[in-house]
Amino acid sequence: MKTSLSTSTSFLHLKRAFTLIELLVVIGILGILMGILVTTLGGSQDSAKAVKCLANMRNLAMAVQAYGTATAHFPHAGSIEKMNMDVSEGKRNSRLVYNEVRGWISWASEGKYPAQSKGGCPEISFMTSDEDLAKLAITNGALWRYVGGDMSVYTCPLHGNANKQAKWSYFMNAFFGWNASEGFAYGPRHAGIEYQNLRDSDKILLFAEIPFQGPGDWFPSGEGASDETDCILQYKGCNKGGAASGPKRRDGNEHIGCNHKIGKTWYAHVVYADGHTEKFACNQGKSAPLGSNELRELTTWLCQGKAVTFKGNRYEELK
Repeated sequence: MKTSLSTSTSFLHLKRAFTLIELLVVIGILGILMGILVTTLGGSQDSAKAVKCLANMRNLAMAVQAYGTATAHFPHAGSIEKMNMDVSEGKRNSRLVYNEVRGWISWASEGKYPAQSKGGCPEISFMTSDEDLAKLAITNGALWRYVGGDMSVYTCPLHGNANKQAKWSYFMNAFFGWNASEGFAYGPRHAGIEYQNLRDSDKILLFAEIPFQGPGDWFPSGEGASDETDCILQYKGCNKGGAASGPKRRDGNEHIGCNHKIGKTWYAHVVYADGHTEKFACNQGKSAPLGSNELRELTTWLCQGKAVTFKGNRYEELK
């Protein structure tokens, strides 16, 4: 018993407090572990938001396909207005009748020619502060019934963080047609592009993200309705080839948004007319982002259905 007691006493004498250096080392290790944990969780959250964004785009593409099956045409990228000749009472009593064709996101027209919205022009900005107007634009759009009335499909989770005023995060390729009322000669495709007759549907971009963070110098700003804040992706040169004329012709300079960052690389989400999604890295080399001119060039190729390849520090068209 004496031996056991003396041994226990000797062990008690061996106990001592941590030194200041040891405490600092422990605190430092805990800090590193916390940093790793926060980074990991933050990256996981961003990845989850990116997955949701791609799911949104896929759902929009599926809605377009359902619309195409039901109507035999693709929906328009933006609403258009047109005048039809009503000859139901004979040629002598024929009259012009104003009609509107809704885009995938609509406008707030008063049913008059030319179309007028509360803002003074047909387009509605995705940054409008008018909640009722934004809701009307979405719910009156051609795809609303085909997305099952789900408002969340129209907004990327990251966009709400970057701009809480954003009402939608995506725009549709101008290739599919938009308003012809401001100097644009829209042409004969008022009904839209025929759904079954679109060639290279696996190569023609359908939807992309509006730029709201990441590389590129084109960021829509302001809530006023304009070409730059609507739901239509007007790529470089999309009005050429006799499709438009006059002083109001606009050579679109918009580009896809590279809004999602993984590590040091920014990515752009797109979905094609056949419904498949892709991610495009928007970096030159290891960390330098693509410039706005390179992004516009890439956007133009994708909108026109041209194949592209990445050559080390930039995208090139495959001839």
